[in-house]
Amino acid sequence: MSRLAQPAIRTETGPAALRPMAAGAGPGRRAGRPRVMRVPADWWDSPPAVGCPLSPGLQSGRAARHLTRSTLRDWGLTQLAEDAEAIVGELVANAVTHGCALAQDCTPAGENLCLRLLLEGDLICAVLDPSSTAPALQAPGDAGEAGRGLHIVDALSDVWGWSPVAGRGKAVWAILFCR
Repeated sequence: MSRLAQPAIRTETGPAALRPMAAGAGPGRRAGRPRVMRVPADWWDSPPAVGCPLSPGLQSGRAARHLTRSTLRDWGLTQLAEDAEAIVGELVANAVTHGCALAQDCTPAGENLCLRLLLEGDLICAVLDPSSTAPALQAPGDAGEAGRGLHIVDALSDVWGWSPVAGRGKAVWAILFCR
């Protein structure tokens, strides 16, 4: 994990972020894509383009995917909808399964479990959960049904990582370049 130590700027990224991608890796992705992004410390509190509180139940993934698809359609970004929907589904599943399980308080009031979609040049998909535990890529077992979510996020996104959110846990985010 990498932590950028600069005043008012911090970010942490998945382990794959420190490795350059091989030429031709990823569908339609450029070799040497940037894998580390600087994120302002107060980015989560900036007004979101679209925000949605989530419940700690299984139905959250479906609602988040639907919101993502309809929002991207409204923004004229249908070419990103399939990847964004899969990414959001995985981030929400991880937040509900791991983030809520590790935290003492996982309320459906939107304070510590929610989705944000931001369009600031590129699309940022982020999910806040109450846990401060860093997400980690893990080697899935051959017969296991779990352990592939962040691999999917890593494969589909241009950049992904996580950022602590003061007093509320962490936000795991993925960026899809719009160009």
